Amino acid sequence: MAALHGQQNTLTIPCSVEQEMSRHMHLSLPQEACGVVLGESAAGGIRISRFQPIRNVAPDPLHHFTLDQTEWIRCIFSGSTIVGIFHTHPHTTPTPSHEDLQALPDFGGMVQVYLIGSPNPDTQSSCSNPNESPSRMLMNAYQIATSNHQQPSNAASKFPSVHLIPMELRVT
Repeated sequence: MAALHGQQNTLTIPCSVEQEMSRHMHLSLPQEACGVVLGESAAGGIRISRFQPIRNVAPDPLHHFTLDQTEWIRCIFSGSTIVGIFHTHPHTTPTPSHEDLQALPDFGGMVQVYLIGSPNPDTQSSCSNPNESPSRMLMNAYQIATSNHQQPSNAASKFPSVHLIPMELRVT
């Protein structure tokens, strides 16, 4: 996992994995879908190799997502490298919401990438292979960055500040 830390400027994802994520999103509508992406560090960025759907157990799955804890823990201990979290915004653009930003610390530095997908009204394929079915998903990728800074009320304690940095997303 240490190899994934640091500056990563491009996220590469195979067309077949992007389509699997899109299918999961559409099968979950109107609720938010979620899961994890697995992969490895590559020259200049991160390469996704696989998508693992995880059940959304949020009390309000139409507007929020919560990874099923049993499935999440199974992924953590599977031996594969979890690169990031994927979830969808079924009714809005694939940009981080206030709730998304507040939930980032819950992942405890275990993931480096945050992907958000939304239905694509144009249904244009982002895949270069014309024989593949068109993607019906817009997707944005963000690198999760943390930094420590002092709390104004207590100079002795530090807390991590988590924020998202847009990444170039390349579908191959």
